[in-house]
Amino acid sequence: MKSERIAALLAKRAGQAATIEELEELDRLLAADREAAWLAGIVDAVGTRNEDAATTFATAGWEQVAGKLTVTPAPLRRKAAFWWAAAAIIGVILSAGIGWQMMQQRKTAPLAAARQQLAAPLGKTVKALLPDGTIVWLNAGSNISYDAGFNHNNRNITVTGEIFLDVTKNEALPFIVHTSNMDVHVLGTCFNIKAYEDDTRSEVTVIGGKVQVIMRNSPEKKVILLPHEKLVLAVKPNTTAAPQAHVNFQVQGLAGTADTSLVMETAWRDQKLAFMNETFEEVARKMERQFNVTISFEDENMKREILSGVFEKENINKALQLLQMITPFHYSIDQQHVYLSK
Repeated sequence: MKSERIAALLAKRAGQAATIEELEELDRLLAADREAAWLAGIVDAVGTRNEDAATTFATAGWEQVAGKLTVTPAPLRRKAAFWWAAAAIIGVILSAGIGWQMMQQRKTAPLAAARQQLAAPLGKTVKALLPDGTIVWLNAGSNISYDAGFNHNNRNITVTGEIFLDVTKNEALPFIVHTSNMDVHVLGTCFNIKAYEDDTRSEVTVIGGKVQVIMRNSPEKKVILLPHEKLVLAVKPNTTAAPQAHVNFQVQGLAGTADTSLVMETAWRDQKLAFMNETFEEVARKMERQFNVTISFEDENMKREILSGVFEKENINKALQLLQMITPFHYSIDQQHVYLSK
């Protein structure tokens, strides 16, 4: 039902987990439904626009909030369905941390604030808007999370996988990206970070602006990256072993022209599969994420072959056929499993 869809989208917006596409859909639905727009006004007033109203609701309930809202609700009897949706969504707002912050100011018992999560499943990329206005793209199999204090007392996110960020500048709250191997400090810039747990290296690529990279295992090592520079950090994939004594990394200038480099480093945002001088094994991992398949090599020597290419919006069969033009091999597909052989 439309009302259920509106309630779900309002809840995601209140919890700061809505994508740009979902926010646009919500705007269209609210423009065509006055009652839904009324509900949205209540949610916004309690959740974000009127802190006094949110505080009163958290400590005294709806009766005292009604008189503080910037919108005037119609009689509740005529809007029972929307009222119950509003109550549920207000609960989401409070559990996301807004009510917790207000009650802390009044020195009442704190509520546990759940971390917000954004994820891109295998086979898909996701574009979303963070609460501070930062635009983020998530590559397939990637995840970001942040706490309820994001855009209030910090702008820290934790990343696994690969993301591209167009960061909103805020000198009072530096933007910090945490991965298992490094921390990236930003003021305002566009950059790509790749930190899949099953890869043998992590990368930070700056498209515009400037970032500082701090190695987790060697915090004294701080590297400044400028536009069209990339840091490549050697890592041990999926390991719980003690930190390495030495941190192996390189800072590289991007190969080719600026336009070519941009395509190679961020092609995944346009569902392109791009690779330059990468091993067949590395290319196979990219294909597994993009096409949501598992790839097995029946000949271990194939993994070390060096490949370069760009595939645009191909399916798995077409991508494998194009790869056969670069290096000879045979393949077979059994449902979501691909077998490669010489």
